[in-house]
Amino acid sequence: MSSRFVFLLVLGVIYASHFDAYPLSTQNRWIIDEATGKRAKLVCANWAGHLQPMIPEGLDQRPLKDIVGELVKHSFNCVCLTYAIYMWTRYGNKNVSATFASLDVLEVVKGIAKNNPYVLSMTHVQTFDVVVHELGNQNVHFNPQEWVHGLTLAAKHFSGNHVVVEMSLRNELHGPRQNLKDWYRYMSQGAVVIHKTNPNVLVLISGLNYDTELQFLRRKPLNIDLGKKMVFETHLYSWSRIGTLKLREIWTKQPLNRICANNVKAIDYRAGFLITGKNATSLIFTEFGFNEAGSSVEDNKFLTCLQTYLFGKDLEWGLRAFQEPNSNASIVNILYQPLSGQCAQVNDKNEVELGSCETKNRWVRGEDTTKIVLHGSKKCLTTVGEGLPVVVFDCERNKNSWKFVSLSKLHLATLNQHEEQVCL
Repeated sequence: MSSRFVFLLVLGVIYASHFDAYPLSTQNRWIIDEATGKRAKLVCANWAGHLQPMIPEGLDQRPLKDIVGELVKHSFNCVCLTYAIYMWTRYGNKNVSATFASLDVLEVVKGIAKNNPYVLSMTHVQTFDVVVHELGNQNVHFNPQEWVHGLTLAAKHFSGNHVVVEMSLRNELHGPRQNLKDWYRYMSQGAVVIHKTNPNVLVLISGLNYDTELQFLRRKPLNIDLGKKMVFETHLYSWSRIGTLKLREIWTKQPLNRICANNVKAIDYRAGFLITGKNATSLIFTEFGFNEAGSSVEDNKFLTCLQTYLFGKDLEWGLRAFQEPNSNASIVNILYQPLSGQCAQVNDKNEVELGSCETKNRWVRGEDTTKIVLHGSKKCLTTVGEGLPVVVFDCERNKNSWKFVSLSKLHLATLNQHEEQVCL
């Protein structure tokens, strides 16, 4: 989650980079390519451009082409590039060099002069354009009136630009002055003005309390007509401390299955419910985060639970991933281990082992729903004995039945020859 100055109003624009899917629309809970009707799965990276200099970060460190190349290298197909409303309403024609001169950051200016020298002679909006153009080339204090005006300018500026597929309204509303009356009023106003100005883009709507709360929509939906362009977003970090879940501390004070199950219920209550039922709508987990050093037991357990939730719900999300954004395959399952980030594969000895999720095997449920069948074969998941490798074996001679045995739905178990329960 990026840091920000309180006087900046932060928004985001999402750019498609790996698949030609403009414009996008929604179909119930799914985001789709409007032209083909196929699902467009977004795997996003967040790139901050809303801070005081009002240009995307890192241009003083590396050439723009190299930065975008890193995104492509890691298989992101969209970028959430944040910007400040003031960039449009107050600094649209101001030169980047003049802004940096007022900030007295000589080392940053030297870095830009070395890596992206043309930026110093541009305006802030021109710099934003250059970044958007490069993404396309490589395929990747609140004043309501000023806010709406800024949204209008941004939507108009990128109207017809097929690289820009989505615009958000406001990032992480928070603080003592947030309230539902203003939320319904201004989110409706902002969403409508974007849709009216640029009807091709999806409109991304965030919630309250650092975008962790959308549960008020259970009682009162946001009744505005955006065609099939309305999408909601939510965030969650290991330190979010939502509701009664004091996330960081509680992960080591209660059994993982119990706290994970409670956490999933909290996520579903606050945001996940939006993708269910007859009025299902699209939802993107645009931000989630944790201590990436790996030294925090609490954070590691949080990530294990959250990753399983995101995979299980097949949600759009914004962090690192290596996966194909589109899929024409029939509905099958993968066996995924959140702790390692790896997936189950079957080797030449018919043993099941962990490996890359890019070359994973797929699995389906047998006719009786208790057997786990290797997709495209007649072999089923089988236990040989406790502590021994799991294998696949002829389904007709395979007696293993598998079921979920924990509240978190993270554990699969079967019975061995002694009628004792063993976990996968």
